[in-house]
Amino acid sequence: MAEIRFLVEGIVCTGCAMDMENIMLALDGVEEAAVNFKDGTFLIVYDPAEIEAKTIISKVKNLGFKTKIILGEN
Repeated sequence: MAEIRFLVEGIVCTGCAMDMENIMLALDGVEEAAVNFKDGTFLIVYDPAEIEAKTIISKVKNLGFKTKIILGEN
């Protein structure tokens, strides 16, 4: 397994966080997706044999929030 952690701006409600997590969990190869309100991060754990990091990064960027990768594929 591998992981990518994003710094995310603009998540203000649990509904948005749950939507983000569910969208990512629907992707084949994504094993875990978790928003942390305390530090404003979004962690995605995935199987690189099933999904490429660039696919995950692209999907997160398309969610409509300003993001910055702080751990993982740059």
